[in-house]
Amino acid sequence: MLPVIGDLRPWADPEVVSIGRLPMHVPLVRHDTRRDAQRNAASPWVLPLDGRWRFRRFSHPDRVPRTAVAGDAAGTGWRTTPVPGNWTLDGVDDTPHYTNVVMPFAGPPPRLPDTLPTGVYRRTFRRPAAWRGRRVVLHLGGAESVHAVYVNGAFVGYGTDSRLPSEYDLTDHLVAGTNSLAIVVVRYSAQSYVEDQDQWWMAGLHRSVFLEARAQTHLADVQVSASWEDGSGVLAAQARIARADGDAVPEGWQVRWHLDAPTNALGPASTDAAPEVLWDPDTAVTPVAADLQPYVFSGHTASVTARVRHVQAWTAETPWRYRLVVELLDPAGRVAEAVTQHIGFRTVEIRNRSLLVNGRRIIVRGVNRHDHHPDRGKAVTVDDLRADIVAMKQHNINAVRCSHYPNDHRFLDLCDELGLYVVDEANIESHAYNTSLCNDPRYRSTWLARGTRMVERDRNHPSIILWSLGNEAGYGTNHEALAAWIRAADPTRPLHYEGAVFHAGWAEGGRTVTDVVCPMYAPVWAVEHYGRNEIGDRPLIMCEYSHAMGNSNGSLADYWAVFEHTPGVQGGFLWEWKDHGIRQRVDGGWRLAYGGQFGDVPNDGNFVADGLMSSDLEPHPAMREVAWVHRPVRVALAAHGSGLHVTNAQRFTDLSHLVASWTLRHDGVITARGLLEVPAVGPEESVQIPFPREVHAPMGCETHLAVQWRLRDDTAWAPAGHLVAWDEVVLTTEHRAVPPSAPDGDDTRDLVSATVREAVTDVSLSLWRAATDNDGFKLMRQHHGGGRALQQWVEWGLDRAGAELLDPRIDHVMHLVDEPGGDVVVEHHVNLPAALDDVARVGSVFRAHESFTLVRWFGLGPHENYPDRCASALTGVWAGEPDELPYLVPQDFGLRTQCRWFELIAPEPELVLRVTPISPHHVNCSATWHTDHDLFAARDQTELVRRRQLTVHVDAATRGLGTASCGPDVLPQYRVRTGPWTLAYRLSLRPLTTPLDGPAGSDRSR
Repeated sequence: MLPVIGDLRPWADPEVVSIGRLPMHVPLVRHDTRRDAQRNAASPWVLPLDGRWRFRRFSHPDRVPRTAVAGDAAGTGWRTTPVPGNWTLDGVDDTPHYTNVVMPFAGPPPRLPDTLPTGVYRRTFRRPAAWRGRRVVLHLGGAESVHAVYVNGAFVGYGTDSRLPSEYDLTDHLVAGTNSLAIVVVRYSAQSYVEDQDQWWMAGLHRSVFLEARAQTHLADVQVSASWEDGSGVLAAQARIARADGDAVPEGWQVRWHLDAPTNALGPASTDAAPEVLWDPDTAVTPVAADLQPYVFSGHTASVTARVRHVQAWTAETPWRYRLVVELLDPAGRVAEAVTQHIGFRTVEIRNRSLLVNGRRIIVRGVNRHDHHPDRGKAVTVDDLRADIVAMKQHNINAVRCSHYPNDHRFLDLCDELGLYVVDEANIESHAYNTSLCNDPRYRSTWLARGTRMVERDRNHPSIILWSLGNEAGYGTNHEALAAWIRAADPTRPLHYEGAVFHAGWAEGGRTVTDVVCPMYAPVWAVEHYGRNEIGDRPLIMCEYSHAMGNSNGSLADYWAVFEHTPGVQGGFLWEWKDHGIRQRVDGGWRLAYGGQFGDVPNDGNFVADGLMSSDLEPHPAMREVAWVHRPVRVALAAHGSGLHVTNAQRFTDLSHLVASWTLRHDGVITARGLLEVPAVGPEESVQIPFPREVHAPMGCETHLAVQWRLRDDTAWAPAGHLVAWDEVVLTTEHRAVPPSAPDGDDTRDLVSATVREAVTDVSLSLWRAATDNDGFKLMRQHHGGGRALQQWVEWGLDRAGAELLDPRIDHVMHLVDEPGGDVVVEHHVNLPAALDDVARVGSVFRAHESFTLVRWFGLGPHENYPDRCASALTGVWAGEPDELPYLVPQDFGLRTQCRWFELIAPEPELVLRVTPISPHHVNCSATWHTDHDLFAARDQTELVRRRQLTVHVDAATRGLGTASCGPDVLPQYRVRTGPWTLAYRLSLRPLTTPLDGPAGSDRSR
């Protein structure tokens, strides 16, 4: 049994949030001199403990013997494991477990399972000689779920909250020479009931561990408020000084303050932008004063307040940061230690139904983000964090919600540096007991500890614009208590909590705990209704919308038409950033596993794979749509087609950092291109400019003008030339009668041996697709949520081959008509009865000869697009290899919409098979190496076998994507209506005479 706490069993008691844990503070790295602090030199007072630790797992904390924390970490059962890391990914017979709502074990709270996996981490260390006389503090960055600390067999402390650090003073337990450190981590606890989040349940020490040496008198905390108004900043800073022994700080100690010139991700500030500080950094010294009042002692503090003129304001567009250097001076005037804090001058407020940053109404172009790596789980590195943020910036994302817990402080540092608005969220979610624990007095201290410690650690970050009280944890008295504390401790930021408006209503609900209306997955019409009808006086910012599960994110452009043009509405946060697939070895290969594939029961299957990016940080096709709806500059036709209307959608910067270019296409083929001359366009301003003189729109063809904006110079998040924004304007349209197809050039080689009938087989009607996750959960048929389309299609039998021939309700006639010259016209006449409303598609499907391995088309591209996710695509002639499955779970993919023609190309023997639509004029096409039935049958990519022939779909109509896996289904205008349909297209086979990237203007990429 564990020494000291074994009989107390704090892991089973929700009222015990810590034992012996030191107070939270902002991250501080101690240096001996101001220069070392400014250089961010390695501190002599920090000893990293990351690396390989001795490790042993037990089935329950009651079964951990005293010798496991006090004896030698050697012998049977001991092994090594990485720190940071998750033992659930390290082969110790304890695996990840995924649930969304339900707990991984039976309740009710605070009941725990009989088996309670417990890991004992062991290592030794020697206290450096230079540390004598200083206090030695252990910093434990994060442990899931709860932990206890032992030094040389003696109990030191106990802590909770998997996502915030805990610190313990080890000094009194240290010995000369080698010291033994043991950290016991219990996988599940009473606290797990408030960590019931939509993610993998892991276990272990997933953030960094280090030792720190603090002087007897030291800087214990530095709190900074840096506001901005009309070009000036107001800096109010307070340093708290402490004695390690708890005694009063002697008289004569002082604090000296320095404010360095600003920098941002684009480079250093110009000389004339340096601030004017109304106190001299060399003499800005404030004495340490004891805050002594009758009946009160709140510590020793030194404060400074100053107005700083001509500051560079911090925003996500202009992330100007200043470095505040704080020096602690002893009574002799010598520097005892120096620390730094990066700060930004900015003001956040809510006024007139708007969330304002520095007095301007921002639009939140956000995502929700979990910590995740496919190999390391929750143990993400600073490089992982930077890669996430860089990819966000490259896709015009300007905000991130830390769902659903505080991130490593280095993530917030990077958001400050690179420019992202942040919703910092307390690690509180009691989803399985959504409406009960928020009023449970046993969990009151948990609520308060988690929210208050988050604020105490993160309060100096300018990127944080909202404090969130947690997620999906009801709305009750515990929230009221936490909100009141935060409002008193930090009145500079508004509060955010979705549960209040969910349970109490958008108009007036939860005013005491949330200053914004922040719903989840509300339909477009409801968001617009709130704004247009002035339902409430708080701004609406969706905390989650457009669930990115598999092939998803339909109607993003519809949401953004409302977000950007509706008063009282200011955008939202997409769900979510990355898939949570975990790399798993299977049958000599590997796959990205989801819930249930580790034998974890209960589970919520592939609901964990709902990211805009893959688990390996590869963008899913929807990210092009995300980047487009978030684009910072827009181009449209000016009134009466007289030129171009350019709008700067940024709030704080002009367009001087971008270079504009244009591309002219006639019938999809590039005929001219050049740079676009644009005058200065300030934030939220518009200008009208003439067309470039080379632009012309002849009769008898389609003419499209695309305008693209790229970075002028390198930045910290993208190189010069990175594509930031693009738009397309239509100058002419031409719908001509489709003539018989002509040869692709003058080649008259004999085609008798290669006829259309030989190139195409198994032509049939298609009303079915391999269901997307939004159509319905093929892996979780028992799941009550999600879309209902799949259930209908299966009930109608559309998933069975030839279903349209078996169902007498489907009136279908197909003709294959041979034309002179060898072309074949395919005609489908279909009448869909009302009973079969909302099928997947009305189209034709066939298989192509295996020699056809490339595709080319004139339509929307180049990336995958669907009827309700095509606003980002451009009209052109595009070419390349058929798409490979981009989604973790096989489902429909690879569509291209509004195709004027679609070609399959055989490099050998240099043939082109063209699909030319007759009725309707534009069709939706795809060509993949898998049939719909292959895709639907496969549970993951390892079960999917690439066929030798391409399966080609030609659709008169295709159902949109929507976001019904968690949110609204496909909007009515993107569904397939019942009634009569006619699809006719011509198949022609000709020699390949135009290279894919030749003068015909085919584009392989934008």
